[in-house]
Amino acid sequence: MTDNAVEKARKVAEAAAAKLAEAEATEAIRQAEIAAQRAERAAVYDQDFYARWPEISRQAVESEGDRIADYDPEGMGFLEGLIRFAAGREKRRLVIQHAQSAEVALGVPAAKRTVPISDREYKLDILGYLTSIVEKEAERRSTVFAEELEAKRAKYISGGARR
Repeated sequence: MTDNAVEKARKVAEAAAAKLAEAEATEAIRQAEIAAQRAERAAVYDQDFYARWPEISRQAVESEGDRIADYDPEGMGFLEGLIRFAAGREKRRLVIQHAQSAEVALGVPAAKRTVPISDREYKLDILGYLTSIVEKEAERRSTVFAEELEAKRAKYISGGARR
């Protein structure tokens, strides 16, 4: 390349760099405006949410229904199954207890007794078991709810749907 060609190429590059700088400055202004709009929408959303949170909280709780006190064996197969299992264990404990009493009453020598002398625990930690199930399902549902809530906020902030 000659000095003249290099000089021309340099001028073209400088002009292109100037156009690029102008375009970048314009884009930076546009991005700043978008960020300001998003911040403004976030503030509006957050203010509205804060003002309505008791209502939103009530609706969230009610969305699951208030059926905890209503026991329906037809609709609550799991609970009915757990009750039957626990009742079966308790009945077995009572049978063994009566059989042991019968062995004693019949005078069966200790060496010939066939009813188990069990230290087996017949009580179930039903509360712990149910608590674990309830906590896991509640966590799963609340995670879904949190994701939906955050998505709703993000959509609003991005200029999407209303609150």
